[in-house]
Amino acid sequence: MEIIDGKHFLFCRVDRGEDLLKSIRKAIEDTKLDTGVVVSGVGSLLKARIHMVASNDFPPKDDFLDFEGPLEIISLQGIIANREPHLHISIANREFKSFSGHLEEGCLILSICEVAILKSEDPKLIRTVFSGTHVGKLIRK
Repeated sequence: MEIIDGKHFLFCRVDRGEDLLKSIRKAIEDTKLDTGVVVSGVGSLLKARIHMVASNDFPPKDDFLDFEGPLEIISLQGIIANREPHLHISIANREFKSFSGHLEEGCLILSICEVAILKSEDPKLIRTVFSGTHVGKLIRK
């Protein structure tokens, strides 16, 4: 992975075989980024692991889904609050079927992935949870 740390943006190149979410977490840690917005992510995957809500209950139940590549990353976006990313990814397979959900560890890069993260100095955000659930919500730090 390579990180280019600019004034307003972080640009990350994640290389073949690297785990996408772990790499983004490392970039956040290495640059001490507290709050930001992932505005773009493009590349390809050897395999993917995502989760999505599986019920209308509150808190909802989650389904974890695994996909084998080759897969194209159509989009990657989300918010980083208190150094923790909450990211959604959309991917497509060779049959042009697309799938979307929460990015999980286990998304391994096929050739490359390029991620752009907008830094935020103000406001600083943290993610807390709704009482009695694991469902996160953003609040000002």
